This record gives sequence, structure tokens and C-alpha cells, in this order.
Amino acid sequence: MDMRKYVGANFVTVDDVRDGPLQVQIAVVKEGKYNKANLVFETGETLGLNATNSKILVKAYGPDSDDWIGKEIKLVLGRVPYQGDEIESVIVEPISSPVAAADKAVAAEKLGDFNDEIPY
Repeated sequence: MDMRKYVGANFVTVDDVRDGPLQVQIAVVKEGKYNKANLVFETGETLGLNATNSKILVKAYGPDSDDWIGKEIKLVLGRVPYQGDEIESVIVEPISSPVAAADKAVAAEKLGDFNDEIPY
């Protein structure tokens, strides 16, 4: 019996990037818990996407997560607003070439206002 399905996901945490960034390649984007998407990297590690990281990736690679597959990104330590405070978080930085400017405009239009509160 293949026991990998019982092991669970290995999520990237703030401690994983505290000593320096990680460079990873997106292998799969799938539905996660709490109405969030999860990025699964070719290493097998997973990152649950908060609103900040989702917006960064949509701006860089467009709104269709299928277009994110194979893209190289950097995971760095950053800070994000959360319930009136700022907390440490893993932040994505696109490395692979972004989508064309016209496609970015369409993505931005679909996203709307970027000033909403970030849910966690």
C-alpha cells in the first residue's frame, strides 16, 4: 500500500525562510483549507496562500492558476497586516518572467480593489 497519502503536507513556515529565501518551482495549485489555495512545489513542500501572496501571483502570472505551473518563485520573510497589527509571514517574489502587460491589466481588473483586509 502506498502510504504517502497518509503522511500529510509539509507546509513552508516563517522559520523555513528566517535564515534566507527559498527558491522553488510551482508544481500544482490546489484547493486548501479555509477557502485558500495551496501551492505545492516540485520539492513536495506546500505553501498556503494568503490574500497578499495570491495578489502578488495574480499580478505577475495572471488570474488562471494553471498559468502558474512551472513558474519559479522566491519565498522570503516579510510582514503583512493582520487584524490591525503586522505579523511575520512568508512572502512570494516572482522570479520567472511575468505575463504580458495586457494580461496583467485583465488580471488587475478581475481582482478589483487591493485595499481589503487580508484574511488568515
